[in-house]
Amino acid sequence: MNIKYIVSYLGLIPFLFLTIDGYFLGLLDTNFIQNIAIILTCIIFTFIGAYNWDFQKNNNLLELYGFLPSLLSMLILFFNTIGFNQNHLVIILIILLSTQLLIDFIMSLKNFFPMRYYLNLRLPITLSLCFFLYFISIL
Repeated sequence: MNIKYIVSYLGLIPFLFLTIDGYFLGLLDTNFIQNIAIILTCIIFTFIGAYNWDFQKNNNLLELYGFLPSLLSMLILFFNTIGFNQNHLVIILIILLSTQLLIDFIMSLKNFFPMRYYLNLRLPITLSLCFFLYFISIL
């Protein structure tokens, strides 16, 4: 198995712990859990977009698509900093991740990305992440 797969799956561990703490342990404040979840998700969202930065293909649309998660993550972090409702931000992140997953599926069908990458990495990790985020949003 490729190292990027291992690292990607390990990235779900903080969300698992945040969810467990939020529902069973109660060691952390709910606002803190949601704040950390937003920050970590923005980092992951940015990395997913960076996967699309293939400048050798010289495809401006693909480069813009790769840049958008960074821009949207910055906006979400800004709104989080100024006190925007964290539940709404988490739901927005779930929508953005789901939309990107759907677009990546379409791009995999058109051979922009390998289908193996989509099925082994993007699909299970994004669905798991959205699952954790949903439960974190309703704490």
